[in-house]
Amino acid sequence: MKAFILNLDSAADRWNAITARFAQAQIPVVRVPAVDGAALRLPIPEFHETRFRRRHGRATNPREIGCYLSHVAAMRAFLETADTHGLICEDDIVPGPDFRAAIESALDHARHWNVLRVSGLGTGQPLTVGTLPGDFRLCISLARVKGAGAYVVDRAAARAFVAGLLPMWLPFDHAVDREWCFGLKGAYILPFPCSQTEAGFRSSIQTGKTGKARSSRRWLTTYPYQAGNEMMRWLFRSARFVQARVKR
Repeated sequence: MKAFILNLDSAADRWNAITARFAQAQIPVVRVPAVDGAALRLPIPEFHETRFRRRHGRATNPREIGCYLSHVAAMRAFLETADTHGLICEDDIVPGPDFRAAIESALDHARHWNVLRVSGLGTGQPLTVGTLPGDFRLCISLARVKGAGAYVVDRAAARAFVAGLLPMWLPFDHAVDREWCFGLKGAYILPFPCSQTEAGFRSSIQTGKTGKARSSRRWLTTYPYQAGNEMMRWLFRSARFVQARVKR
């Protein structure tokens, strides 16, 4: 399995750091030139601004669009290989000492997932569906898992995401956390075997506060969408957890 690393042409320092980390983990890397959101000239067909404002309730951030398009490009690059699974990573993650071993052990439980999150900014509400070597667990979350710094996809997930993620109308970590909408199964490893916060690089996406939509707009469109989405997540993943326990 290869790691497809998103990296801006202007971020040579990040590339040097991430390649050194993955050399230690003995995982081959493929550089995916990231889309520079600051250079985008909106509107573009790949971004549905009206739907984004209504569902996400925030102002457009071109750098966030660039990040989203870069993840889609990485999945396309993976599909050009013959590999069964691909590791997609942003260039500011820090793999832990058992990073590769945790992922390889999770592959033994691939019947439970098409997309496997291996980093995050919160632990969600985990339900354990499998035990992995060491202190790791394979989990399904009843709540949204924030962040998408590193995750594994199989070919079914990559094909579904490439076909269905565009145009963008949510941030990428929100969109990929709705796997049931694509007919996919999602899981994640706890504790996360890599970090999104330890590299020390300043964020190239969130450079300041992002303005929210008017309160009336959020109550009319954003909050009803979020409530319905959370309910669907809870129902779908609860059913998946029960199914996984029955099949153990």
